[in-house]
Amino acid sequence: MNDAVYSTRQAADLLGVSVRTVQLWVEAGTLKAWKTQGGHRRIERESVQAILQERQGQNSPAAPDNPTSHNMPVCDGEPCLRVLVVEDDLDLLAIYRMAMEHLPFPVELRCEQDGLKGLIAAGNFYPDVLIVDLNLPKLDGFAMLKALADAPETEHTLIYVISALNAVDIHARGGLPSNATALAKPIPIALLLQLLSEAFHAQYLPS
Repeated sequence: MNDAVYSTRQAADLLGVSVRTVQLWVEAGTLKAWKTQGGHRRIERESVQAILQERQGQNSPAAPDNPTSHNMPVCDGEPCLRVLVVEDDLDLLAIYRMAMEHLPFPVELRCEQDGLKGLIAAGNFYPDVLIVDLNLPKLDGFAMLKALADAPETEHTLIYVISALNAVDIHARGGLPSNATALAKPIPIALLLQLLSEAFHAQYLPS
């Protein structure tokens, strides 16, 4: 095989995500690829390497062995909620971080400031809750959510889009996936904490 390209399986192994996620990233344009005459995808090596370099820059942990499993995260021996926030406003990130410190259960929080890093983190972190803005650098929230559509790594993830864009603007730019809930920015902190509490109880303390 040409050293300048990878198969879908090779790209998935290198990136530590499922084959389906690589396919979705290709469809969303996050990974550059073409098809052979036999219909097999060939993914440009430089495209894969760009994501790997982003990951090294953010020091991402390795992905779990089974990308379709969803294991309960544990913090200091207790169940905790994994939350990924993708937001480029540093002040807002600081507010979110401080607010989550007041929750009555542990939170494993990861914050990213652009859509590409957020996309990579979602593939490795398996968040229970994803909070994402839409106007993001490198890869906007619309493209990020499109690339995550149907990905096994986020099939259990609750997605909250917190944006200053109104419903008309969001619709004009292609809308949101059906599993995403749009909330106006700035979100009241009491509401944010309520949503996270509901997520924790629904996933780890079912009635």
